[in-house]
Amino acid sequence: MSIAIIFGGKSCEHDVSVVTGVQLLNAVKKLNPFPIYIDREGVWRTGRELFDVSAVKKSHRLKRIYPRPGDNGVYNARGKRITTLDVAVLCCHGAGGEDGCLQGLLELCGVPYTGSGVLESALCMNKAEFKRVAKAEGFPTAPYTVFTRKEFNENIYAVADRLNSIGYPFIIKPSNLGSSIGIGVARTEAELVEVTRDAFAFDNTVVAEKLLTSFRELNCAALGDERGVTVSEVEEPIGWKEFLSFEDKYAGGGKELSRRRLPAEIPDDVAEKVRALTEKAFRAFSLSGVVRIDYMLTANGELYLNEINTLPGSMASYFFRRLGMRETDLVEKLADVALYRHKQKARLTYSYTSPVLGSKG
Repeated sequence: MSIAIIFGGKSCEHDVSVVTGVQLLNAVKKLNPFPIYIDREGVWRTGRELFDVSAVKKSHRLKRIYPRPGDNGVYNARGKRITTLDVAVLCCHGAGGEDGCLQGLLELCGVPYTGSGVLESALCMNKAEFKRVAKAEGFPTAPYTVFTRKEFNENIYAVADRLNSIGYPFIIKPSNLGSSIGIGVARTEAELVEVTRDAFAFDNTVVAEKLLTSFRELNCAALGDERGVTVSEVEEPIGWKEFLSFEDKYAGGGKELSRRRLPAEIPDDVAEKVRALTEKAFRAFSLSGVVRIDYMLTANGELYLNEINTLPGSMASYFFRRLGMRETDLVEKLADVALYRHKQKARLTYSYTSPVLGSKG
C-alpha cells in the first residue's frame, strides 16, 4: 500500500506543518512513505530529500508534481504517473490544509485521506461557527461574540453593545486560524482596537471571547471513527500566562510544547469529565482519525470546551505513546480509518437517470 504524507501548505502554520510532516516521515520510514510537500505558493513537490527538514529551504530543486481530479495518482510535468496514492496522511495545519480545502481536493481525486471529512474539518477550523454549533449542541462554552471587519468599520456601536454585554477583558482571535497566530488580549477600548486590527490581518471575522482569569488549560486526544473511539489521558500545558502563544507551543524551531504534565494533576472526577466530553464531542461532530480537544478549567471548577484541532501538531502522537502506540501503529490506524470511510462512501449511489437529458449520469 502506497502511503503519502502531505505537509506544508500556503498557510501561516506552514513551518509547524513541515516539522510535523518531516518528523512523521522519519518515524515511519519502514512503511516507505511517499513525501508530498506543498510549498508556500501552493505548489506540490516531492523528493527523498524531504526526509530532512532543510530540504524545504531549497524547494525549487524538488520535483514538481500534480494531482488530477478523478484520478488517485500524481503526475510529473510531462504527464507521467509517478505513484498511486492509496491513502494520504494529512499533516497540513491551518488554512488550505485543515479547513476542508485539501480534503475536498482529495475527495475529487478519489484518494482516501486521514482525519475528518470536508464539513467537519471546515467547521472545527472556523472558531465562530464551531462555537455556535457547540453551544447549540449543549457543550459548555465561555461567553463570546463574533463580528466582521465590515461591522467593526461601519457599525462599531452595535459591536460595542455586544461586547459590553460580556464585559472586559477579552481575548481576540481570528476566526479561521490556529497555532495562536493573530491572538491578543484587550482590557481597554484602546487595546481592543489595536488587537482587533491585528486579528483582521489574518481573517475578516473575529471572535471576542471573555478572558478567563485563574484558569488551567487541559487537552485530551481521541482516535478512531464511528466504529470506536480511543480517548487519551488528559494533559496540562504549563509555564504560560493568559494564553498559549505561538512561541509557547513551538519554541525552538517548531518543537511541540515541552512543558506539560501528562497526565494532568487534576482530580479523578475532573479527568473523567474531560475524557467523557472528548468522546461525546468526537461523536457529536462526526469526527474521525486523530483529534486534540482543548478545554479551560476555571478556579471554581467550571469546565469549558475551547476548540477542536482536527489535524493536531505532531499528530498528537505523544498522547498515544503512553498507551503503547508507536508512530507506525498510529499511521496504520489512521490509514485503516481513512480506507474504511472511503469504502463506506463508495457504497453510495452517485448516478441518477435524469429526466432533463434522458441519460444516466
